[in-house]
Amino acid sequence: MANASKEMATILPILTHIQTNLSEDLSLDTLAERANLSSYHFHRKFRTTIGETVKQYTQRLRLEKAAYQLKTREAPIIDIAFDAGFQSHETFSRAFRRQFKMTPKKYRQREHIGQWIGTSQTESLNHIQEEYQLSKPSFQKIQPMTVAFIRHLGPYVEADIDAFERLIQWTQHNELYTGNNLLIGIGHDDPNITPIDKVRFDACIEVDHPIAPEGDIGYQTIPSGYFAVTTYIGPYGRILEQAYGEIVKNIFANQGKRYRLIGIPAIEIYRTTKINPTYSLNHTDIYLPVEKIEA
Repeated sequence: MANASKEMATILPILTHIQTNLSEDLSLDTLAERANLSSYHFHRKFRTTIGETVKQYTQRLRLEKAAYQLKTREAPIIDIAFDAGFQSHETFSRAFRRQFKMTPKKYRQREHIGQWIGTSQTESLNHIQEEYQLSKPSFQKIQPMTVAFIRHLGPYVEADIDAFERLIQWTQHNELYTGNNLLIGIGHDDPNITPIDKVRFDACIEVDHPIAPEGDIGYQTIPSGYFAVTTYIGPYGRILEQAYGEIVKNIFANQGKRYRLIGIPAIEIYRTTKINPTYSLNHTDIYLPVEKIEA
């Protein structure tokens, strides 16, 4: 167990680097150098810890990012390919077809804009609407936030809420807890695209300076950017997951000519010092990335 924890501490900084730099050089040699390991040893550690090779992992994340943007952006397919880290339209198209069994053009035509986390569930949104309230979305720019985090892989609704308590105790032990540290959740993937067992959710606590990874507790920076912000009041779990469909619909209805929704990651800032999934009046600000449209 201790050895597995050590392996994860080595790999976590690389995972956070990959997810924020998909358009950059993410070759095995480059990432191994960043981890201060030989390419051979880094390849073994990465595959053992993550279950995929570096190439498989980065390729999958790039394709999933492109697939989501094909659903939500009106940009040319070649621009989406470049943004996801592909060097040519041909390379992107071949890789995309292998992954999704259709061309990027056909995928875009098939998918309807506004599909989002949880919309594949059969539960009726109208049936549960009375159990939560949503504000009208506002459009804001946020500053970078540094966080310690514990990663969950699998369905969002199965994320371990106790991870937040572990993070609080860890920051207290390391004299990083002020009583005002924000508790934050980051949903990195769309379950309609990403295999459900590989969906990433990070339970986070705000810290005021960089930290060294320790076991399964990692460190990352939430970058500055423009977001559509919706306040959600209600319980967590399945109801919050279902509410995302309405949140996205509201953003599309209100985005106008200044901002355009670009999708994920979804950032949830919990306005509390203790997470209670069943509390009916949880106050959560939900941030979804948008791009500012140049005049």
